[in-house]
Amino acid sequence: MAITEQQRKELAAFLRNRRERVAPEAVGIKNSYGRRRTPGLRREELAQLAGVSVTWYTWLEQARRIRVSSQVLNGLARALQLDTTETGHLFRLAGELPPTERVPCSREHVPEQYLTFLEFQDPLPAFIVNHRFDVLAWNQGFCALFPYFESLEHCRRNTLVMMFDERAREMHPNWEQDALEAAALFRAQAADQLAHPAYAKMIEALKAEHPEFQELWERLDLAPSVPSVRCFDHPTLGRIELGYVKLRLAGVDATLVVYQPVLDSRLIDRFRDLVEARIRVRLRSSGGSVGRPYRQSVPEDIPRIPDGLDPLESGVIPFEVQRVPGNA
Repeated sequence: MAITEQQRKELAAFLRNRRERVAPEAVGIKNSYGRRRTPGLRREELAQLAGVSVTWYTWLEQARRIRVSSQVLNGLARALQLDTTETGHLFRLAGELPPTERVPCSREHVPEQYLTFLEFQDPLPAFIVNHRFDVLAWNQGFCALFPYFESLEHCRRNTLVMMFDERAREMHPNWEQDALEAAALFRAQAADQLAHPAYAKMIEALKAEHPEFQELWERLDLAPSVPSVRCFDHPTLGRIELGYVKLRLAGVDATLVVYQPVLDSRLIDRFRDLVEARIRVRLRSSGGSVGRPYRQSVPEDIPRIPDGLDPLESGVIPFEVQRVPGNA
């Protein structure tokens, strides 16, 4: 990809800045000749570490019109000890696509602030999904929309895999179109990862288990990640129509997806009723405490309800509960 004069100047300045930040001792240079006029590495030291010629690297810092390959950029990133954000910036300045994370992020990688924000979306169904479409976290509204979700094996808690579950087919009156969009969206988003074992294994399992998926996959269709509308035949709410929006989370390879009513604003109240019913059941079955729906065990602090008080009685808001340390 061709880059502008301004990009070349920015690239030169960025390389020079990061070179001056690296202490020679940090990269194993203990004995150096002559007096250092500037902090950090010399150009010839960095060039040697990155595996390029001193002249060529000097041209880079002079913003000359030269082409930089991904292999060279990776070498420079390693030599300069750049983190993920800095490496991505380096690649973009050079007009190249940044290297992508090879391992799908897990729930442990999601910052607590995002998990709290996810809870605040209730009663609207919402969940956090990674680049491989694994559902990492979800709220009570999501379980109200998909009543069977928590009964799924962990390896099947994936929105692409879920689309081919028999219960999902019953809930999607436009299943053929929805399944086509799901497969096309996955192919478009994971194009650079399909050879990775974590992705390839899932695709091969879906193809073996569901002939319909293999047929859709072999069409090579692509779909953009844009807000859309989906129709559901819900076991309690009947035929409903929900739009959904996607918000990419900063600092983690994950996306927050939130469903919301399109035409019937009363759906919010109906989802609230389902969520409150779920909370009532969970409170009574757990002796007055309930953890987050996506946690397998209740961690440090958990919501507790005072003895003898039904949190869903008139005038009592179910989320306004006393919090006590888990070791109390």
